[in-house]
Amino acid sequence: MARPVTADDHGPACLIVAGLGSLAPLLLGTGPAGLAPAALALVLLAGRIAWQDLTDFTIPDSATLALALVGVAWRVAAAGEAGEGLPSTFALLGLDALLCGGALWVLREIYYRRRGQDGIGLGDVKLAAAGGILVGTGGFAWCLLGASLVGIVLLLGRRALAVPGVETIEARLAFGAVLAPALVLGWLAALFA
Repeated sequence: MARPVTADDHGPACLIVAGLGSLAPLLLGTGPAGLAPAALALVLLAGRIAWQDLTDFTIPDSATLALALVGVAWRVAAAGEAGEGLPSTFALLGLDALLCGGALWVLREIYYRRRGQDGIGLGDVKLAAAGGILVGTGGFAWCLLGASLVGIVLLLGRRALAVPGVETIEARLAFGAVLAPALVLGWLAALFA
């Protein structure tokens, strides 16, 4: 019998993917040669996050950290090409992580204090901070909106398919499973806009 997958099972693999995805833009720039490995790394990491969240409503810290590392590398490479200094780039990265993660943390606390149960997990908060690093605060707002709309459609669809009188449909939504792909799509959209 196979053992259940835990959130830490693929930690080293996630960090290796992050390393490869991070080195490419730092060494090759933000052109096609650096873009392809970074994009592939982000797609793999978003898939890992979505799969784990759909499996057991957890978001692996290693994949979230890896996504943030690729975001740092990309933004540092882009800032270097634009002639911006590293101190201001890192200050902006920190601010983006704090604002995006902090926004979901505040929503989490408000929901918990009003309902007495968690509505947003800490994994979602950490993913929001990583998303702020990847796409910036403005980009994160659009990604969050898109992920929220997709989540609403999924919940409505699940409710429409429910059998009347049978309570088998899970009421929760694995939000990281829609937010992680939204972050990658938002990152790609910003690059090609």
